[in-house]
Amino acid sequence: MFDRTVLPNGLRVLSSTMPHTRSVSVGIFVGAGSRYENDPISGASHYLEHVLFKGTEKRPEPQLISGAIESVGGAMNASTDREATVYYAKVARVHFPLALDVLSDMVLHPLFAEHEIERERGVIIEELAMTYDQPDAYVDMLIDEALWPEQAMGRDIGGTRETVSAISRQALIDYHQIQYVPGNVVVAVAGNVEHEEVLNLVGEQFGAWPTGNPLTMEPVNLNLGGPTVSLGNKKTDQAHICLALNGVSAEAEDRYAL
Repeated sequence: MFDRTVLPNGLRVLSSTMPHTRSVSVGIFVGAGSRYENDPISGASHYLEHVLFKGTEKRPEPQLISGAIESVGGAMNASTDREATVYYAKVARVHFPLALDVLSDMVLHPLFAEHEIERERGVIIEELAMTYDQPDAYVDMLIDEALWPEQAMGRDIGGTRETVSAISRQALIDYHQIQYVPGNVVVAVAGNVEHEEVLNLVGEQFGAWPTGNPLTMEPVNLNLGGPTVSLGNKKTDQAHICLALNGVSAEAEDRYAL
């Protein structure tokens, strides 16, 4: 059971009180993913996720971000998908204010240090190369391209070597300013906390966040025109096969049968 509140600036706050626990998990969900990107900035959402861990005005070194959580026995991470980027941390109950402070600092005040951006560019290009080295990951990418050809839904979330190589520091700053706005964000907290406490702390961190007009997701074109086969050849000892078909809406009566 969640308590829900929308702050005056449009930020949505969800909390679930779990008094039997001794920990708190915090997640900041941003409407930023590959379906919001056009071709020239393909991979920007994932790239930005990496950069936000590399320093803020308050914590200018990467280790000051991760160390703040890990030094109290907590854990933090992030992930990017087609429709959202999430930053999350889990800490002991007493360190809930710290976890929220660190995550809000990353989201609101990234430093965008040039040398860190260039370093992460190389890291991401290596990650993309690993996809082609792993047949099970590569076939997942091929099935997406076959299902949703020539559109954002079918692109690799991380972009391509070419697009990641071309994304500038200013492009990341611009994308952050457009997409990271309160009306496009949900803060979710679960653990041994009360909703009023969550609201007070979230209000302190995010209450002054100015509103904006984020990009909308690219719609999905489901018109394949018939059965489609996509083949990628690698000299391995195994064959990896994906079979996919259209399903039904999450709200359809047939969803359970499916």
